Amino acid sequence: MSLTVGIDLGTTYSAVAYIDPETKQPRVIKNSYGFDTTPSALLFRPDGSTVIGIDAKNAEAAGDPNTASFYKLEMGKRDFSLEFFGKSYSAAELSGTFLRELISQAEKSIGDRIDKAVITVPAYFENEERNATIKAGESAGLDVLGIINEPTAAAIAYGLKDTETAQTVLIYDLGGGTFDVTLAGISKNSIEVIGSSGKHFLGGKNWDEAICNWAITKFEEEYGTSPADDPESFNLLMVKAEKAKRMLSSAAYADISVEYGGCSGKYRLTEEEFEDCTDQLLDITRRTIDELLSDTGKSWADIDNVVLVGGSTRMKMVRRYIEKMTGKPPMSGVDPDLAVALGAAIQAAIEERRRNAVISIEGERRLTLEGIAGAKRINDVIAHSLGMISVSADGSRFVNDIMIRKNTPLRDASVTKRRELPVSADENSNTLELYMLQGDAEQPDCCTAAKHLMFSGISYVEGGKSYIDITYSYTKNGIIDITAVQTETGRALTRQELDIPEDMSWTRLSPEEYFSSRRRTVEARGALYLALDVSGSMALSVTDDNRHAYSDRKNAMMVAQSAMKNFIRQFDLERIKIGVIAFSDKVKICCEATTDRRKIIKAIDDMKVGMTGIGNDSEPLTEIYRLLEEYKDDPFRYAVVLTDGAWRSLACQTAFIMKQKYQNNGCEIIGLGFGKADERFLREVSTRSELASVDSVEVLDERLGSIARVINDRTLE
Repeated sequence: MSLTVGIDLGTTYSAVAYIDPETKQPRVIKNSYGFDTTPSALLFRPDGSTVIGIDAKNAEAAGDPNTASFYKLEMGKRDFSLEFFGKSYSAAELSGTFLRELISQAEKSIGDRIDKAVITVPAYFENEERNATIKAGESAGLDVLGIINEPTAAAIAYGLKDTETAQTVLIYDLGGGTFDVTLAGISKNSIEVIGSSGKHFLGGKNWDEAICNWAITKFEEEYGTSPADDPESFNLLMVKAEKAKRMLSSAAYADISVEYGGCSGKYRLTEEEFEDCTDQLLDITRRTIDELLSDTGKSWADIDNVVLVGGSTRMKMVRRYIEKMTGKPPMSGVDPDLAVALGAAIQAAIEERRRNAVISIEGERRLTLEGIAGAKRINDVIAHSLGMISVSADGSRFVNDIMIRKNTPLRDASVTKRRELPVSADENSNTLELYMLQGDAEQPDCCTAAKHLMFSGISYVEGGKSYIDITYSYTKNGIIDITAVQTETGRALTRQELDIPEDMSWTRLSPEEYFSSRRRTVEARGALYLALDVSGSMALSVTDDNRHAYSDRKNAMMVAQSAMKNFIRQFDLERIKIGVIAFSDKVKICCEATTDRRKIIKAIDDMKVGMTGIGNDSEPLTEIYRLLEEYKDDPFRYAVVLTDGAWRSLACQTAFIMKQKYQNNGCEIIGLGFGKADERFLREVSTRSELASVDSVEVLDERLGSIARVINDRTLE
């Protein structure tokens, strides 16, 4: 017998569910340890085998470098990869490897073969992320019947089919690594999604980090030394922080012990203190909901019920916030950890029936939902606006021409626009190039380029001018399909999918400049070195109040690396070469200035906390100055330095000496800080003090974007 299942492929935990053939109710399939959920962690072994779940999580906590987690956050990103024993894995390949073992455990548990599935994704996942999820399922040997948004799956699972009157429901989904919020209209037989929003890097782990931060601060106050200097101590403390968070979901306080450097401390974290040190995190969810309500024209008064999804919603502060805003407790009835998987199982049964539906005499595929517990007709919305790169009406710039606005119902998400195209008698040369964008920004490179297509087969038209109808339409999985038709012939054009260039900075040129630049080669006009502090404190996260907390060797380092890669993507490397430097106790050249974007990205990905020591004894400016000497005849030479701590006295003194050399030789220094960085020092050592700042690490991407725009404006002069 083969089973069709629903899979909640979570950032931190995953689950598999099916419809019990006897009870017709959705049930979760237990893993090999007898648990309902499985940590979404992987451990690679030298013999090529893999281990998933709690064993992989324990190996990661112990510092095993051959582990992977939180890869869901990288789904669809072309420049992300991890290497284990000589083999590189994309996020989709990691997910496929995990799914293969997850399904294997489920099959052994239930005694049946699993061959078809519906897989869940966050509502805010974009086109590439959704495609990557489907590929992950297929690589695991599954026939992927479809994908469904996690909040929509949760709404199905909460038994809303019994609703006699229409309700407006808010689904608040706070998982281990991501946050989703969806507003839906619920009736007895259908779910009409009104709008969705979310945050990629907000989840329960951020609350764990805040607890860790609180404990570190207490320990530092008592002993004058910090466990932040030892990664193993961080690992142990992070585990204790997560346990304390879980305890505070039901108790008034939790005790946390900290051992480091022969010292031992025990600290009591009360409910009130926990809420106080994490209020800025809860406030992010508040603002996200407010934005969604504003976008959809709704208010809290319009919300009849709230559904809580994800284990992190067990925190008392979340429930208190919901009760304060609605005047009543959130809905109950399903375990928040399992709601998404159970809803996915119901949707999987619907999709299987749809595939097997009988074709009527009229040629329609008739689908009945009778006999499927919790089944509803669903109309979801698109989470991101869809557009294409076009030339503005006055011809002066490139713009994002939005075709379909975000939160448009999928059933209405089909739009056609007509474009004029010059054509020649040489029909082989008649092509239409199209870049599909996701996002609301008018400037194209502030959006995500999701597709790059080339249409051909365009016939010559008398007068040398043709009109092409371009159509954007969504599939039920939230994946966009694009077609083009030449109006004069009525013929659909041949479509070829091309690679998306990593460098989209050309969209900031005027169309005249761009088309001219395609006909000539531009020589590089200088070099930029991007230096990152990789000291031990980079194993920590930095919250808005500049306090530290550990995050599975990931958070501050991961956010900084992501911001650096986004920074790199904003440059035309034919105009300025870029190199990468790591520094702490020593300085290391990770990549000399080059025009090879992939080499630069790989150098950033390969950076590790502590790779040059865990202290701050060295400064990078001396080494960068030496490297920039090669470009002394070029007009643009930059050192952009990212740091999360205060440097040692000697390093600071050397930096001020180097600043004078930079100024005397026309080089620039720009310092950006976060965490415990010294803002006064960074502004004084920077030659462009107006660009220097110290902020939360979460806005590093934005700060680097501002710097990129300033430098680009100069190099394009």
